[in-house]
Amino acid sequence: MTESEIKKIVAETVVETLIRLGVDASNPIEVQKDFQHLRAWRNSINTVQRQGLMTAVGVITVGALGLIWLAITRGPQ
Repeated sequence: MTESEIKKIVAETVVETLIRLGVDASNPIEVQKDFQHLRAWRNSINTVQRQGLMTAVGVITVGALGLIWLAITRGPQ
């Protein structure tokens, strides 16, 4: 096999694989935009998860401190 035949086979295989994955290999600019959108979406989700975790920790901490404060101020009854 010549190098050009190998390159052709590889190119066809890559295109077929991308098509099976649902990627339109005939329009690379649109594919790049789709991947950029997916990256932005992933980053947004990560930010929301991080903020949600920080909020949950904050609520639990404030609740625990509130219980301690309540126990201290009311004293034994």
